Amino acid sequence: MRLLQRDNANNYTLTADLRADNTPPYAILSHTSGADEVVYTDIKARPSEWQQKVGYCKIQFCADQAKRHDLQHFWVDTCCIDKSDGIELQTAINSMFRWYRDAKRCYDYLSIQPPGVGSWEAAFRGSRWFTRGWTLQELIAPQIVEFYSREGVFLGDKRSLEAVIRDVTGIPARALRNTPLSYFTTSEREAWIRNRETTCEEDMAYSLLGIFDLYMPLLYGEGRERAQRRLRQKVQKSVKGRTPLSHRGCTLANNLGTYDNNFLISFNLSGVPETPHFVARDGEVAEMRRMLCSDGSRCTVILHGLGGIGKTQLAATYLKRYRDEYSAIFWLNIKDEASIQQSFARIATQILEQNPDVGSLKGLNMLQDHDKIIQAVKAWLSLPGNTRWLIVSDNYDNPKLPGRVTDTAVDIHQFLPMAYQGSIIVTTRLSQVDIGHQIRIEKLKSDCESLQILSRASGRNGLQDDGDAKELVRELDGLPLALATAAAYLKRVPISFRDYLRHYRESWARLTGNLHLDHTLCSTWQLSYEHNPLAAHLLRWWAYFNNEDICEDGPAWMGQLSEELNFNDAVGVLHEYGLVEPTTMFQEPQGYSIHSCLHSWTIHILNEEWDSCLNKVAVESVASQVPSREEAEYWLPQKRLISHAIRSCSTVQESNCPTDRAFHSLGYLYTDQGKLGEAEKMYLQALNGYERAVGLEDVTTYRPAINTLENLGSLLSDQGHLIQARQYYQRGYDGLEQLLGPSHQAVESARHILQLTKSAIEDGMCSSGGQYVTDPAQPGPAKKRRRDVL
Repeated sequence: MRLLQRDNANNYTLTADLRADNTPPYAILSHTSGADEVVYTDIKARPSEWQQKVGYCKIQFCADQAKRHDLQHFWVDTCCIDKSDGIELQTAINSMFRWYRDAKRCYDYLSIQPPGVGSWEAAFRGSRWFTRGWTLQELIAPQIVEFYSREGVFLGDKRSLEAVIRDVTGIPARALRNTPLSYFTTSEREAWIRNRETTCEEDMAYSLLGIFDLYMPLLYGEGRERAQRRLRQKVQKSVKGRTPLSHRGCTLANNLGTYDNNFLISFNLSGVPETPHFVARDGEVAEMRRMLCSDGSRCTVILHGLGGIGKTQLAATYLKRYRDEYSAIFWLNIKDEASIQQSFARIATQILEQNPDVGSLKGLNMLQDHDKIIQAVKAWLSLPGNTRWLIVSDNYDNPKLPGRVTDTAVDIHQFLPMAYQGSIIVTTRLSQVDIGHQIRIEKLKSDCESLQILSRASGRNGLQDDGDAKELVRELDGLPLALATAAAYLKRVPISFRDYLRHYRESWARLTGNLHLDHTLCSTWQLSYEHNPLAAHLLRWWAYFNNEDICEDGPAWMGQLSEELNFNDAVGVLHEYGLVEPTTMFQEPQGYSIHSCLHSWTIHILNEEWDSCLNKVAVESVASQVPSREEAEYWLPQKRLISHAIRSCSTVQESNCPTDRAFHSLGYLYTDQGKLGEAEKMYLQALNGYERAVGLEDVTTYRPAINTLENLGSLLSDQGHLIQARQYYQRGYDGLEQLLGPSHQAVESARHILQLTKSAIEDGMCSSGGQYVTDPAQPGPAKKRRRDVL
């Protein structure tokens, strides 16, 4: 290692090549290379020949700063390494991290304006220095890093600017504070260099040698991919056989490379909402970043604010920006029971796909073992060392709170891992949710940001100087969802901003109540709704479904629209107006979703007078799509349908009841989804309908009723209610015998099941308050649940 020194006459000289054990205290320079740098051969020439170079100001700056700190020697890469000597260059690159680590001070020379000239902090964040590959180790290795403007004005050091540096680079605070790098996973350390660049492509790998404490021969010309492959092979060999460093005070058992693969789950966008025109809230993202940085112990951030304010998109933006810092990221829809079960089943599938040896998840039925799946996923998240995961709990709008308890309220604590580790983001409309650091998401305060959304989504440029556009964004009051809806309308309809604003005001004047919905949203939706009656009719009908994953296929009654607008065309219109979005909750087939705020509007405004006919058609539409178990991948459409079944059945009116066959199909769906109480209600509804249609005496000879009786018997038997099960089995058997004759195979099968049930009641049951229940030590009667003919 050679060092520079400057005498009182302003002469610069290089020391001889120094050994590591004979190196005096020195300062070191960090910078980004530019044109006209001072190089190794310049130092030996006359000062007048090179001190006129542009790069000399850096040498002079470093010498001045070293003198202020009583350091006689300093090091600058451009002129302390003879890059024409291949062996010396290779030695220097492999030693670079150590040289920066051993320096008494590191001066970071940035080409930005000093404080007082423009926004120096914005310039600091945007400095080219943060984008270079080699400056990564120059930031991490030294104990002291001081930042200076191009005029030599002190900006702060690594500690005082820690929060900003962490936000810009994505490097955890513990790494910036010189925590031993072996405490971080290999994937974490590799992630720190992403979004950086180097002049030579191989240097993207070589600049990480010090980060992994490795020596590796340099082969310029091998290409980036091969260099990175060699580096990873070296890393894998270096960590093989290591044990956790708990004796050094490390609380993260997974912070060694040997633990990476146990908990590493590839990032998957499935279930994550997409808004292409979202304007990132840098201030909120930075605050989330500060709150979620930890040593692995539990960190929770609560994003709360109005519906349509952008909470979900902010969470999505954060995880996309910082996904490389987490071993696993999961998106959990926590709005209701069905959504939670679907989310955990999806998480379990993700874990098993990449970690098939997770014993607690193996063998579970993703359709029925809901509670076991939730507990198994929570157990996996609580494993020692599994601390680098992030969960987004979205739509927590119906929480179980003191003084606010309903039958459908959700207790989020039931779905949190027991171990106090990992990171959690919760989105909710309620400020009373207080289980972590709260961040209130407010309306956009800057007209500039609102205009940006309006411009991007509408495709209309030059809005900064458009007075009508500015008036519109002020009227829309900084609500991102309203801005996006208005922009979608303006993109499709050739109307001026002034005319849109006039229509918007007229629309709101006609709305008499918003039922806790922001009036800006109601008005923008009303305009889009009124523009196309056929698509609007479809939107109104969707009030009777769950708002997520609305299936593509419409019911038969929509055939009357085919001459003017088919189903896909209608959905296309709604999509263009920003009222529906494609969903990727389930991979195939694709469906659509509407925002929960918009869904509330369709319920309370469009359907202020509830339409029992539409409700009936919704139930029958869902029921008609219930697949048989004989169909390939029947579980996928079942998962898509269950939330719609819950929604549509919850508002059915006696005056306009769906068909008995529809109730029967939904009973089958509920049974397969483990909702046995709801399934029993559906079967009973179907049976009551059959009795009304054909009479109580004839129902046992009516084939659909026989199917229902058999399924009711099977359902009650599964729950241990064998007395009631026997009654339904008996009625079903009597009907089959009368319909098909005593020797028919189906009759013999029914007789066998009936006999097993009788034997179980006589031999294997215990009484509890007059209600016979199955002895848990005894298995119930063996049988095959039937898929009936509809």
